[in-house]
Amino acid sequence: MEWNANNYQSACGRVTEHGAKVADVLRGRIQGGRVLDLGCGTGELTHEIAKFSDEAIGIDLSPDMIKKAKESYPSIKFLVMDACALEWESYFDAVFSNAVLHFIKTQDALLDSVCKSLTKNGVFVCEFGSDGNLANLLSAVEQACLKRGMAYSLRFFYPKEDEYVTLLENHGFVVENVTTYDLDTRLNDGEAGLRNWLNMIFSIELGWFNPAEREEALTEIESKLSPTQWDGTNWHLANRRLQVIARKI
Repeated sequence: MEWNANNYQSACGRVTEHGAKVADVLRGRIQGGRVLDLGCGTGELTHEIAKFSDEAIGIDLSPDMIKKAKESYPSIKFLVMDACALEWESYFDAVFSNAVLHFIKTQDALLDSVCKSLTKNGVFVCEFGSDGNLANLLSAVEQACLKRGMAYSLRFFYPKEDEYVTLLENHGFVVENVTTYDLDTRLNDGEAGLRNWLNMIFSIELGWFNPAEREEALTEIESKLSPTQWDGTNWHLANRRLQVIARKI
């Protein structure tokens, strides 16, 4: 996926707002220390983490996101880097990640990378989509693709709670707490909010179609979701979240 920093801030601002609550979970687990914000996006949460840590570094695979982060918070170190190939060894006291890990299907490489970067007893606080996340929306996207002769395949990693606990334990972590819960996320941009979000997150699938087909597909998806996810003013995402607190053994 190619991320546009300005579009992300407009369409996904509520994700960052909720992420501040996840950052508070981290705040309760560390006192100072070095923290990596994995998948930092435009840097808002890295900025918050910097307020209660000795050093905060943000990484993201998107050059556009990192460019925006550097412009917004020039005193913080931001790097374009693959989360599955972190360059540090036993450096961070904590690794933090909000609404990112579901975009990474190579979880074995990711968790090895995170574990290597942490000091002994370092904490890993993450939250991302779990099994059942966006179920109605994914079904609507799949139907729109199949109707136009394209086979949709889930590109995201949405594990069950016990599945992820096992993964963490297999990669050098002990899990201190794991929680799965529903999260209603109100999108920005009013009536255009859902299609703006779809055009960003499902740019690959919607890119299969010509402009007329793309418009038809978006309209069909909106029609299927409007009875439950449109409140008359804004669109909502029916998220299912997995929050994990683990420590490196």
